[in-house]
Amino acid sequence: MVHWGSRKVVVLDHSTLFGDSGKFSQLRLTLGPLVGAIALMAVILVLGSILLRGFSENGFRLGSQLAWRYASFVFFAALVAGPISRMAARFSHFQVSESLSRRLVWGFCASYGVYLLSVFLPNVIQPSAGATLMVLFGAAVAAVMALAVAPLKRLGGAPIISDQVRRVLLGMSVIYFWLCYCLMALARISGPHRPDAFYAISLSLMVLGLLLRYADRWFARRDQTPDAVTL
Repeated sequence: MVHWGSRKVVVLDHSTLFGDSGKFSQLRLTLGPLVGAIALMAVILVLGSILLRGFSENGFRLGSQLAWRYASFVFFAALVAGPISRMAARFSHFQVSESLSRRLVWGFCASYGVYLLSVFLPNVIQPSAGATLMVLFGAAVAAVMALAVAPLKRLGGAPIISDQVRRVLLGMSVIYFWLCYCLMALARISGPHRPDAFYAISLSLMVLGLLLRYADRWFARRDQTPDAVTL
C-alpha cells in the first residue's frame, strides 16, 4: 500500500483479489471451466508437439517452448484484465467481473505448471541440477502466486494470511514473472539468435501491460476521495 498525502492507494488490485461485486451488468466466468480450459490448452500444445516429433528430445523442447509462449499470453491477460475492466467501466455501463484477473492468475499458474512439467519430464531418468533447480524455484513462485490470490481461512473463519501479506506476495510473484518474460525477450532480441518475432511481441505486451496498470493507477488517483481506497 502506498500513501499519497492523506490518501491511500493500493498498489495491487484489491478488488481483483477479492472479487467485489459491481453496480452494473457484469460478464461472469465460472472459475473451474476457465482455469481448466487454460490448462487443457497448455497440455494439448505440449502433448501435440511431443506426438508430432515422436517422443524425441526435439518434441519435448518444442512442447516446452510452446507452453512457455502460451503461458506468457495468459500472464499478459491476467496483468491487464483488472485495469482494462475498471477503465472500461468508467466510460460504459458494461463491466467485466473484477474477479476475472484472479481466475486468469490461477489459469496462468496452471499453464506455467504444465510448462515446468514439460521441462522436467525429459530429465527424470538423468536429472539435471540446473533444470531441477529451475523447475523447483518456478513451481514455488507459481504456488505462492496462486495462494496469494486465494483468501485461505481457518475453520473459524479468520484468514490464514493477512491482506497486506497477500498483496506483497502477489506483487513479488508478478514482478518475478514480468522480469522473466522481459529479460528473456531482451536476451533473445539482442543476442546472436535466429530472428523470432515472438520475443518482440512478448516484450511489447509486457511494456503495454505495465503502461495500462499505470494508466489505471492514474485514473484511480484522479477520482479518489480523501477517505477512499483506490482499488
